[in-house]
Amino acid sequence: MPRACTRTAVLSACLALAATLNACTSGEHHQPHAALPMARPDPRPVAEAVLADTINKINAHGTALATMTGSLGMVGQLDADGAVRYRGPQADLALDGKTRNARTEELAVSIVDEVGYLNTPLARPDATKPWLKISQDGTDFGSKLLSPALNQLHESVDPRATFSGVEQATRIQGSAPDTVDGRPTTRYDLRILTEEAAKIAPDEQQRERFQRAAEDGERELGFQLWVDEQGLPAKFAATTNIAQAGEVSLTSTYRDWGTPVDIHSPPAAQVGVFDDLPPMAQPPR
Repeated sequence: MPRACTRTAVLSACLALAATLNACTSGEHHQPHAALPMARPDPRPVAEAVLADTINKINAHGTALATMTGSLGMVGQLDADGAVRYRGPQADLALDGKTRNARTEELAVSIVDEVGYLNTPLARPDATKPWLKISQDGTDFGSKLLSPALNQLHESVDPRATFSGVEQATRIQGSAPDTVDGRPTTRYDLRILTEEAAKIAPDEQQRERFQRAAEDGERELGFQLWVDEQGLPAKFAATTNIAQAGEVSLTSTYRDWGTPVDIHSPPAAQVGVFDDLPPMAQPPR
């Protein structure tokens, strides 16, 4: 074979090899290793608009009368009527009703400036002090035992405590027309995405609560909110598992928004605490 033909054949072979390598490299550049499948977008609408409007309406009206029913865990079943006063981020509460466990007992609750007061024959410091003081950060026995359930009772009358700051992490699972005490409403089934809420919640205790739920495998927390034609809550239902109290499941029904209410702390002389186990709870000797 002439030398020129040999050089031409070699050059052609090199060009063909280069083209093949370039094609392979180009293919690898445009077609990387198969990526992990992307998370499917959540088709449920975000509840931010509904919740923002409802929270604004609560703040604007400021007060309401309320009926609460449900379970306070180890305290028993609750049926009570009272009033709520919304002041900034706080909600003051006064309730009178009954609890049913082994027997039916009278119950009164007052929560003012985030300090709770409980009046029931089952937990009285002494005969002259019918009210038991319960503080969230209290070191006495009564506060440690009962503050989680009382805190849940407090939050159950204030949807703001549940949703404020995590509206973007709340989805509308479903909605439908409904009635509450004869009033037309829309019932919303809401789900808070715990992992997302733990990242955006403005309050540290909120963030910790959502983070614990996410770590325990609770990807979502469910609530039901009934909103009337004025955009105000007509009813709110929530269920929470509390270590010290068991399952606390409460439903608040609201009426007469904006009506004047009288909520105050009981007289200091009638308030006591349990520094240790109350007498009825002392272990036998």
